[in-house]
Amino acid sequence: MSTRCQVILKDSYGEVWFYRHSDGYPEGVTPTLARLCQWIKDGRIRNNAEQAAGWLVIIGREEYKAWKPPVFDPARKPSQDGPFEPGHDNAMSGWQVGAYEPCAPQMHGDIEHLYVVDLASATWKEAKSFDMDENTYEMAN
Repeated sequence: MSTRCQVILKDSYGEVWFYRHSDGYPEGVTPTLARLCQWIKDGRIRNNAEQAAGWLVIIGREEYKAWKPPVFDPARKPSQDGPFEPGHDNAMSGWQVGAYEPCAPQMHGDIEHLYVVDLASATWKEAKSFDMDENTYEMAN
């Protein structure tokens, strides 16, 4: 069975939530969050939730290692041109764009881990506890 989790990117204005269908245990998620936070610390990307969210999706896509640059071939139909159309990506069966999927700001009923990324400090923590029914969580100090 897959280990599912959610990731919340927080800035001073709000939050963007993500769901991860598999490998949601700390060893599976930590490399991604470390990379994202390092980019913020290095000034390579901004520390706001909306823009960081796009980079998390890209990192998650790269993690699947299924992306290949599109090749232009005028003889091919548009539906055959590259990875940006769902349904023909064998690595993901066409239904996922990558390891992190944007989701509604509520906890899924099947998660085992919840990670909260504070974009202002470019740090993350795993929630100490969470209540899926109340959609609340408590962070460790």
